[in-house]
Amino acid sequence: MDSLVIFKGAKRDFRNFLDNRNIDSYTPFMELIRQYNVTVRANDTSATMDMGRFNKNPIKNAVIYADDFASVTSHVITNFSNIVLLGHDIENLYIQNPPKRVEYSLRVEFDDLVEEEYSDYYEPESSEVLDLYKSLLDETVIGQLEAKKKTCVGLYKKPSIGATTPTVLMYFGPSGVGKTELAKKVSEFYKGKLTRIQFSMMQTEEAYKYIFGDEHGKPSLARDLLARESNIVLIDEFDKVNVGLYNVFYQMFDEGEFEDINYQVDVSNCIFILTTNYQNETQISEGLGMPIYSRIDSKIKFTQLTTEEVKQVIKNQFQQVLKKLSGEDKKIVAEFDLENKYLESVKVFKNIRLLDKFIENDVYTLIFEYKLNKAKSGLQE
Repeated sequence: MDSLVIFKGAKRDFRNFLDNRNIDSYTPFMELIRQYNVTVRANDTSATMDMGRFNKNPIKNAVIYADDFASVTSHVITNFSNIVLLGHDIENLYIQNPPKRVEYSLRVEFDDLVEEEYSDYYEPESSEVLDLYKSLLDETVIGQLEAKKKTCVGLYKKPSIGATTPTVLMYFGPSGVGKTELAKKVSEFYKGKLTRIQFSMMQTEEAYKYIFGDEHGKPSLARDLLARESNIVLIDEFDKVNVGLYNVFYQMFDEGEFEDINYQVDVSNCIFILTTNYQNETQISEGLGMPIYSRIDSKIKFTQLTTEEVKQVIKNQFQQVLKKLSGEDKKIVAEFDLENKYLESVKVFKNIRLLDKFIENDVYTLIFEYKLNKAKSGLQE
């Protein structure tokens, strides 16, 4: 083997890395395993025997994605080096986010060849955060001016003080007022898809396995953080996490490192955004406990939108739906004056999170029923 690259980071960035190395033709992991099985059966032996006995297939480039590890058994992980090398003469091996056991076995065998590469996460200068704040004032996230300002203060502070530990922001307030949408906009600014973690969807046992790791092929917090596209991580409904698991976040927030039974990840440059439906800071401290409360850099309150702000959300969402329609369908919608009917009933819309789907379904129902009735009229004539 001439080179062995261990890449840690997002799948998008790993692909870009391969493109920059002009790796457009390669042997995938499952093909290596298939060839291994053929070799073992043909020789009626096991992978632990002398590899020098086998004729090796020359392979210029072999590429293994993080997702590939999820599709193989624990036996493959435990015997990774033998399985990959038995019957193969690999010139260049590229691996994304290998489990710890795989990385260890490779370093034992090829430590002098290992080249480490990482996702180059965007880290803005303080001046760029000022530009972000200006853009948020004109963005699709309506209202919440104070929340936008405090968010940007937290982002501005990190590069200014040269912090080597994560920044932890807590968004609190009622549901459906823009907390998740603002987090998405911030992640876009950080040039990547938002990493969103929802503990509310897990029972205690599921959450425990997700945090501490389970079988190598199952999702875990460390694996998801390792594969993040940006340094923005949203932990939705943080108050729904079992309090017995909060101690895991002490080390993560204090030291910027996290490790489970399969993976280890550096999160020192991450911005963690925690969301809750608590109404004030007293509820936060009592509900989460002082150890977590004291580790939150900024508690940022979201408020109910004003009537005028909800109207603006309705207008924005309505225009987004109209963009997808044909000219004929737009005329049908205009004929029924649907947008103004929404604006007249603005007080009905309490949770703007549901607004986009509501309007979309309403519009398409109207168009469908109009055309259906028109077709029936034609048949009757």
